[in-house]
Amino acid sequence: MGRGNITIEDVAREAGVSRQTVSRVINRSPNVSGSARSRVEQAIETLGYVPNAAARRMGGARSYLLLAAIEGGTAGELAGRLPLDRMLLEGLAACSGQGYHLMFKQISQERDLASALTSLTPDGVVLLPPLDERAEFHHMLERRGLAAACLAERHEHGRVLPGLDEAGFGEAATAKLIEHGHRQVGFIAGDGDIVRSRRRIEGYRRALAEAGSRAHRHFVSEEPRDLAGAIDLARGWLAPTIRPTAIIAGTEAVALGVLQVAHELGLAVPRDLSLLALEDTSGLARSHPPISTLHQPLGALFAGACMRLIEAGEGGGAIRPQGTLTPAIASAAHVFMPRATIARAPRAV
Repeated sequence: MGRGNITIEDVAREAGVSRQTVSRVINRSPNVSGSARSRVEQAIETLGYVPNAAARRMGGARSYLLLAAIEGGTAGELAGRLPLDRMLLEGLAACSGQGYHLMFKQISQERDLASALTSLTPDGVVLLPPLDERAEFHHMLERRGLAAACLAERHEHGRVLPGLDEAGFGEAATAKLIEHGHRQVGFIAGDGDIVRSRRRIEGYRRALAEAGSRAHRHFVSEEPRDLAGAIDLARGWLAPTIRPTAIIAGTEAVALGVLQVAHELGLAVPRDLSLLALEDTSGLARSHPPISTLHQPLGALFAGACMRLIEAGEGGGAIRPQGTLTPAIASAAHVFMPRATIARAPRAV
């Protein structure tokens, strides 16, 4: 008998148990005796049986599939919002290690999500930014009895809400430069997500105001900037006598544009100008000098969201909704890569 023809009935006969017992072992149900579990596991090993999704659903009413819902858009737009390659790899590693499958699906409206839930029957859904802030999606999942997870949570007007803490991210980046004595800090948001940019700038302004700086009134831009746009803006900021001593760049393109202008104007980085980027890419690591970054580890946060859904289903049966599953702590919300573009602020500008 070829391995591809081995069925759950063959395993049951080999182990001397019922088909339902084999299914419970496959689904890690606690309602199986130790001796029966050992015989089933030995039979699976001997026969080379590979459980399929249908067999697994028999015992636990689970599909062993998690759905990652992402906002609709073109490939370029999606790449600009999230590091999907990194998230896919880390999410797959988390899911495959637990016997789960992972699927990404573009969702724009409620009917898109309803269709995906009906056709794919996932055990749980990870709502990726900015879908994690869409209350109607959370309500739909709750009505259908499906658990939802998001990458992080934020505090707004005294409430804890699902979603990345972008204001806190902007504040943390600014605080990193204030620690080095900088008060004239510029902020170029760079990406096309205006809501995200405004939240980060809110945190940036808060940090500078608390430090007694007025730079947030003069050296800030929330407009989308490509490389050429960043170069034009940086020339306007860095050429005058009164200029920022540090700049926060929202994207790789903005950071590289600022670095190019600094070289053109004879400003040494980081002696004359410190530079901090809000995403971490291979291009920033290879620049001259390598650019320091403070980034959100979205791959790790996504893997964590998948694991929260999987852990919610431990003990057998379907994954039960428990509200939106958010991290217990937010200690890994930001990761700092110091590299070579941050130094003490110059004494006079």
